[in-house]
Amino acid sequence: MSSLTELFKQYVNIIEESQQNITSVKKSQEEVSKDDYIVDKSSFKHLKDSFLTECSDLMKYLRELRKVLATLEPQYNADSKMSEMDKDDFDTEFRLQLQQYVSKFKHLQKYENERQQLIETQIIANKNSFLNFLNGTNPETIELHYKSVNEFRLGVLRSLSIWLNKISNQFTNLQQERIAFQRKFEALDLNSDFNITPPSFEVEPPVLLSVSQSQPQESVQDEIKHYNEAMSKLSQEQIQLLETEHEELLNMKNDQLKKVENINKTIMEVVSLQNELASHLSVQSQNINNMMDNQDDIEVNIKQGNKQLTKAQKKAGKAAKLTTYSAIFIGILLLLLDYIS
Repeated sequence: MSSLTELFKQYVNIIEESQQNITSVKKSQEEVSKDDYIVDKSSFKHLKDSFLTECSDLMKYLRELRKVLATLEPQYNADSKMSEMDKDDFDTEFRLQLQQYVSKFKHLQKYENERQQLIETQIIANKNSFLNFLNGTNPETIELHYKSVNEFRLGVLRSLSIWLNKISNQFTNLQQERIAFQRKFEALDLNSDFNITPPSFEVEPPVLLSVSQSQPQESVQDEIKHYNEAMSKLSQEQIQLLETEHEELLNMKNDQLKKVENINKTIMEVVSLQNELASHLSVQSQNINNMMDNQDDIEVNIKQGNKQLTKAQKKAGKAAKLTTYSAIFIGILLLLLDYIS
């Protein structure tokens, strides 16, 4: 029976080495400030954070993790290629790796929420500032720009959440198949144990009496009497042999029960993780739907703002022409008065 645990560890080491080659930006993401933005000639503030880079790296790791799961799934389902200990090691390492990626996703989500709150309170709220007026920037255009950026970044988070949910579901299904096979095996093994008779000695017919073979009208005392008679027919060696076999069978069933309990515990943790991911996915979907609903209103407001801006520019042009003509007229008038005097 070949062990594939080392193969899985090699996959995990490759992923961890890839993670170590990427510069960490955790400190810059934990403290969000206005210094994270720079102003260009169009008066829009552009991020210089590494959010998209971090999301891209996380997506790459998730694809590698899913590739590992797909590669080892046939060996995992084949009982002859992986032992129970190998499967337990695989479950533990895979679950830890998945939890690490979920923690990374939560960190990115927290950073993005704080960034959007900063945009909302310090930039969009001041879109009608005098500085924007001097730069000739339309406030509605500023709001549309940042909301479009927010929508795109939320879409990236939603994509990561879908991938995490998909991998979690695939791993959960694999665990459930293992439990179903384990229960089926235990049922067959239990039936076969009941059909085995001890080969070392021959039991007389009274020994085969059991509670299920007694007549319905027999009392408890009669059953105890039959049991004592049956036990008296056996020698001390036969009784010890039966006790030994019974103890071995009980220990084997206890070991199998512990394995099933460990698998159930693993599945409960994965299901809890899956529910948490589903909750995050639902929140992200709701936010995106709200943004899509408000997009039409924003476009209408932008069109109205552009019309008002065009009218204001026309009025400003007329006022400038009137001022110019007035200055020329006053200049000519002053020249005439100076000439006459």
